[in-house]
Amino acid sequence: MLGIMASQPSCWGIFPTPANNELTRHTIYHDLNPACQEIRLLRVHLEEKDGFIRCELLPAASLSNIRGQYTAISYCAGDPRRTKKIFVNGIPFNVFENLAHVLEMTRNFWTKTFPDKECIIWADQICINQFNLAERSHQVGFMRGIYSSAAQTLICLSTTDVDPRGVEWLVKLHQSVDPDGDFYQYYFHLEYYLRTNLANKQFADDWFAFYDVFNSPWWMRTWVYQEFISSSNIYFLYGKSSVPWKRLSEVLPTLQKYSHFPYFGLTITERQAQVADTTNIVNFFVISKLRFDRVGPFDLMDLLSQSRHLQSSDSRDGIYAFLGLVRESYGIIPDYSPENTMERLLVDIATRIVLQDKTLDILSDASRVRGELSPRLPSWVPDWTTKTCVSLIPRTIRDTSDGSVALFPRIVQSGKLELQGFHIGVFRKGKLGWYFPNSRDRFRHDGEGREELWDIVGAGGPFVLRHVGNQYHLVREAQRNKPAGYNSVEDAVQRHGLQAQTVVLS
Repeated sequence: MLGIMASQPSCWGIFPTPANNELTRHTIYHDLNPACQEIRLLRVHLEEKDGFIRCELLPAASLSNIRGQYTAISYCAGDPRRTKKIFVNGIPFNVFENLAHVLEMTRNFWTKTFPDKECIIWADQICINQFNLAERSHQVGFMRGIYSSAAQTLICLSTTDVDPRGVEWLVKLHQSVDPDGDFYQYYFHLEYYLRTNLANKQFADDWFAFYDVFNSPWWMRTWVYQEFISSSNIYFLYGKSSVPWKRLSEVLPTLQKYSHFPYFGLTITERQAQVADTTNIVNFFVISKLRFDRVGPFDLMDLLSQSRHLQSSDSRDGIYAFLGLVRESYGIIPDYSPENTMERLLVDIATRIVLQDKTLDILSDASRVRGELSPRLPSWVPDWTTKTCVSLIPRTIRDTSDGSVALFPRIVQSGKLELQGFHIGVFRKGKLGWYFPNSRDRFRHDGEGREELWDIVGAGGPFVLRHVGNQYHLVREAQRNKPAGYNSVEDAVQRHGLQAQTVVLS
């Protein structure tokens, strides 16, 4: 959960974190070996003596040697100025107020669930030396491994002063319909149970409280997405109540299915409307995990287009937080240096997508995903930082092994994309002139800044390009209107034997 809520930090650095004095840092931390993927684990003392949480850092160990021997923690950090004191190795240590809450809920969960086992956890703010920038960077690089290697992950959706009735209601709901029975019988009994209990005011009130779970800030953070997707055994904590991911994943689809039925009553309907946006985000998490568990790594461009609603304190985390979920062949290494600006990173990512995925679908995204950074980016590079564009439709990577790779684009200079296309026509006074016999001369227009229609090889086009000097700027994806007398743009191109030309997009 390295991404946190934007605020003025209590200390310097890329990831704001509560301040701790230098003596504390030097006393409890020893350098990790990044080559061995070493991490630190934390033993949490379950007994409470004086109201403080007490724990101790264990000696560093290679991740491969401690697989399945610890529990990972996922939470929304919050404001680094809101802190609480705990003790680490007997030394006072300031942590996020939300982390202190998570540790208390973890201790409560552990005493009820694993009373005879030591509570050994990984929690980023304590287990990573937050004042060692090099350590932070290399720990980010294998965050997926940390969560996938844990015996279980505890995701705390609550902060302080919460009403746990909603989660308690969910647990009771699940247990009341024979969770160990037949798959289809389970859903039949679940729906019947919902219908027959709606007249019970307490049941409806507790159902109303359940939607507090959707208002948790956890769902909006960038880093927690990878933590959730990477984990294999998940418990959601909400106050002192808990529910396994398996139960939540089974119940949620049925609750959504029946949320539109009129017999649910106005109160429930209103509550669902209040959390409609968050419910869509929850669905995004759920569908993503089901897809990743079944298929494996995501396509980077799809993931970036679908995840732009998530928040982070550093905009570069909108890319780095997902690297563990995409193919390693993209070759992206987190770089938090001041020289690696967001604009530079966006160009680099777009270049890697084009060269690795061997598709020009990015042109469609670039024509729609426009934000504040777009004027400072090459026209073919999407601004993945914008939150305003609707999610795009996932696509399938094309196979270019049939020889078409000879026409495949290349990067000729930083930020300039050379590709092949068929020049179809010119827009003049808002109308399109097709470049076919008997019309070429009529619509010829060589003025600077003219807009032209091109059918781009390897893209879904056609696209409108603006001619500027000896290069072009991508303007928008054009409607696929048919030229008069032809079945399609491609049909017209083929029948008139137009030749592909080289185009440079900047």
